[in-house]
Amino acid sequence: MNKLQHVHHPSDLNIQLWQRFKAGDSEALGQLAQVHYRALYNYASKFSSDSDFIRDSIQELYLELWERRNFLSETAFVKSYLLKALRHKLIKESIRLKRFQEPRQAFFDGENTDPSIESNIIEDENIRFQNGRLKRIITLLTKRQQEIIYLRFYQNLENEDIAQIMGLGRQSVSNLLYRTLKEIKEIWVPAEFFWALIVSYFLV
Repeated sequence: MNKLQHVHHPSDLNIQLWQRFKAGDSEALGQLAQVHYRALYNYASKFSSDSDFIRDSIQELYLELWERRNFLSETAFVKSYLLKALRHKLIKESIRLKRFQEPRQAFFDGENTDPSIESNIIEDENIRFQNGRLKRIITLLTKRQQEIIYLRFYQNLENEDIAQIMGLGRQSVSNLLYRTLKEIKEIWVPAEFFWALIVSYFLV
């Protein structure tokens, strides 16, 4: 069975690049940007459909990080740090520019979802066939519910990382994720998919 891959230890490469970047190595910043660009872009696309705005926001984020590198804290979870910083920037800029999308348009629109990610969650052709219906169900969830599903199962982040990104306590993340999965099941999810999701969630 294909299972979501959970990373329990931060990447040594990420930590080394972050430390080099903080020490003034611009090449290390470029490597960080390259490594995490796709994850940042995909996440940003859940907040805005404007590709130019997204690219500009990511570029500005890295420029701001470079300018503030002497004041940034050490972190063992670079990806989570970058996602949190980008989330804050996107919301702030979107509100300022009055272009923030409604939650039901922002997440799981079916266009920005990477098929390779879907294949990590969906096991066989029968469940793959049901994926469109699952996406429609997810669009009925609240913005926070959609975001936590995206971070947990599409970005493969742990609850601790999600808590940092969304500004929630770890227990609040666990509770929200549990309620969200329960709500999805109650609306309708094929039993095979639901239990695969639950099993993958509790795998350590």
